[in-house]
Amino acid sequence: MKALITGGTSGIGYGVAQQLAAQNWDVTIVGRNQLRGEQIAKEINGRFRQADLSLMSETNMLAANISEPVDALILCAGALIDEKTSTTKEGLEPTFALNYLSRFVLSQQLLDRITPNGRIIMVSGNGKHKNSSTDWQAQQSGFAAAFKAALAVDLYAAEFARRNNSAQIHTCYPGWVKTNLLQNTAFPMQLMTNLFASSIAKGSSYLVRLTTADHKTVHWNKAKPMTFSPPLPYQEEASRLWDYSQQLVEEITAVS
Repeated sequence: MKALITGGTSGIGYGVAQQLAAQNWDVTIVGRNQLRGEQIAKEINGRFRQADLSLMSETNMLAANISEPVDALILCAGALIDEKTSTTKEGLEPTFALNYLSRFVLSQQLLDRITPNGRIIMVSGNGKHKNSSTDWQAQQSGFAAAFKAALAVDLYAAEFARRNNSAQIHTCYPGWVKTNLLQNTAFPMQLMTNLFASSIAKGSSYLVRLTTADHKTVHWNKAKPMTFSPPLPYQEEASRLWDYSQQLVEEITAVS
């Protein structure tokens, strides 16, 4: 069985790679850090592909270079960027680009390489979208940007599952986990994370569970079906997001 894991050089992605490799999966990890990626690939007897997934040109190139069948596409790459004026060189808000748009691009571009009844699993947020914006073009930062990207992932997954019947589509909130995601937040948040967050191995196990066994529910909060608060603003908003994402990626690809 073959898995392709983004964000595989740290955090949840690294934990998933370790656990699947221990179950004799053929694992390929994706990340920006070449040295770290090659070290981990050697550790798990897997492979590494370098890409900056905040850039859609590199995300598209990664997808184009994947020719072999994939049994599980596990999309974990993410960041929390607090620079209010930050944009990628493609002009995108970086958290939205990495946390959501890279998932859209890879899952669409690689769908024909997913084996029958294969999995596409996306790390998402905790399902609390009360203050999340649906102004997809608006520039945001920090937690506001992360919340918007998490809502986008949930909406996209719901619509993707509705349109697709060849692969199992899942999102998973792995809980509060001791990853590097919050390393640039205020000290009290870092301290709380170190004291109370669960281990990477525990958080990763929820995604491994979805990878290795059949589950019909799309959205998961750890090992339980997700309850959204408020209810997901589906389906009109999901369709609008899909069209916007497709148009945006096409525009970027045309000039890159």
